[in-house]
Amino acid sequence: MRTTCLIEFAKQVHHRGRFREDGQWTTGTISGWCCSACCVALVMLVLVVASPAQVLSAPPRLAPTAEALGQLQKCGSAIAKSAPKISSKILESENLLSHGLLIGWNNPSNEFAAVPPPKEYVQDLAQEAEWCLKVANALNTQPSNKERAEKVLTNIAYDLYLKVEDCRAWGMGRLITVKANTVKNGQPDPGWTVNYKWMSSSGLNAVDLSFPQESTPTTKKLPPGMYLIYATKQVGDSLKKTQPITVTAFQKDTVQCDISVP
Repeated sequence: MRTTCLIEFAKQVHHRGRFREDGQWTTGTISGWCCSACCVALVMLVLVVASPAQVLSAPPRLAPTAEALGQLQKCGSAIAKSAPKISSKILESENLLSHGLLIGWNNPSNEFAAVPPPKEYVQDLAQEAEWCLKVANALNTQPSNKERAEKVLTNIAYDLYLKVEDCRAWGMGRLITVKANTVKNGQPDPGWTVNYKWMSSSGLNAVDLSFPQESTPTTKKLPPGMYLIYATKQVGDSLKKTQPITVTAFQKDTVQCDISVP
């Protein structure tokens, strides 16, 4: 298993762009988050001329993480021509996550991390890489789906950005506790199944997952990212379902959300 982990390039990135609340990415300085086709070309040039010492072979404990990151890099490269701005964000985040997850931000030896990220974190990363590649193919081969594909890829880029920032603040990949309450007329309403899916899977044929216990409250440890969360309850022959709410698991130990139920 091999993955590109350009350590020195990652260390040089200090000034970064930001997503606004409306989902649009604002640009940073030229030394920060790239946002043009020329930046993509620069990243690809660095990948091409990188010396063998810069292309690291991950040990078995980190192989699944390295594989997921490699697939994300492949996705970012695949859309370099069709969506250069999104491509640059994905490639930049993948590069930084390679450093943060495989080496560690505060590891002066630059040796591989002794402990891999949590299994759920790696599975999340791998799932996003799979979606990313599928949507990248659709973007490149189905012009009629261009807008829809770009929206999904933008959500994936933002999710990776959140993972990078959380990794910077808290160290190697971690899980965040999401605590959900089902509420009716301001009072707890128990017996609901709380479900979630990644924001980046919106519009995709993805299976929704559920919290381990019924409400209320109920908790689930999730990787940093944006999620759509809703509740369902079987009442007789009908299934009640709430409108999904957007929850951002980011830079906190515990994130709480209230779901209004009928």
